[in-house]
Amino acid sequence: MNTDDRGSYAPLQPLACAEPGMAPLAAARGELIVVNKLAGMVQFFDARTLQKLAEIEMSKFPHEVVLSPDRNTAYVSIYGQGVFSKNSEAPGREVAIIDLASRSQIGAIDVSPYRAPHGMAFDAQGVLWVSCDVSGVIAALDVAKREVIAAVTTGSFGTHWLTALRPRNKLYATNKHYDFVAVVDTEARKLAAKIPFPQGSEGLALSPDCSRLFVMAQRPQQFHVIDTATDQVIDIVPLNVFAPTPEGRNPQKRVQVSPDGSDLLITSFDSGEIAIAPLSDLRSQTKLTVEKGPMGITFTEEGMAYVLNHDQGTVSVVDVPGRRVLQNFTTARGPETLAVY
Repeated sequence: MNTDDRGSYAPLQPLACAEPGMAPLAAARGELIVVNKLAGMVQFFDARTLQKLAEIEMSKFPHEVVLSPDRNTAYVSIYGQGVFSKNSEAPGREVAIIDLASRSQIGAIDVSPYRAPHGMAFDAQGVLWVSCDVSGVIAALDVAKREVIAAVTTGSFGTHWLTALRPRNKLYATNKHYDFVAVVDTEARKLAAKIPFPQGSEGLALSPDCSRLFVMAQRPQQFHVIDTATDQVIDIVPLNVFAPTPEGRNPQKRVQVSPDGSDLLITSFDSGEIAIAPLSDLRSQTKLTVEKGPMGITFTEEGMAYVLNHDQGTVSVVDVPGRRVLQNFTTARGPETLAVY
């Protein structure tokens, strides 16, 4: 592993917008790591047979997972005992380190003095950025030294999810209850801009060519398309296939783009449904029913997607080009995120 004073994987990571957790199954080891928030557990499955291989207990409660650029290690954020906006009494302070070869936890990175680590993304220098919404910062971690090396104040206590535009040294962060998307300069390690986003933002994803950022709105039911060269909103697309989320219900929606850049997949937590839209015509949306509380999405390069049904305790396997759900398999309680390796 090469290290320098700016991160742990410095010339090893390819400058691409696809997350390391997306992979062609033929080139990968052929396993899945699933983070089960409510069970406080990480599970491992065979990607082809969907049989459970192992599981390990985690600190309470794990939320998100990201793979190291060399795909040998998984990092799992320990958010704490609460949920978003109700996590101030016992917020987490660690990012757990999982060795994938042995399927075991080999350590943790303490993010103190910051609290409630959640969304994560690696930048082009191999620095791991982690949103800590209770503390109102995005922290930068050196994963080799296992320490915090910087923190950027976002002006929000709602910063929850991140994605990295590695070729341009930028990081985007959504803010659930604040009216902007934060843009961080990962080289200068400072807040570079705020993209106006009325009524709050949810899941976000970059196109594989890095040219477009798709950001889900809390309300109304729509998403914004942002030109990453200018950080300007160039389109607002209604999500007409979903019924409006009633007031007082969770409007969370997450999004990912297929690795070939052909399709957008969106989960609707409240309705137990997903939408698939071609990037060539974002208003042509196909709705599919999955199971209760869909949250995280992970693609493989074969055109399959895994949708994690948090409230049902299952994962749906989706044939994206065929616009159909192939099957569901059972996990421990509260699956939120998954990666393929």
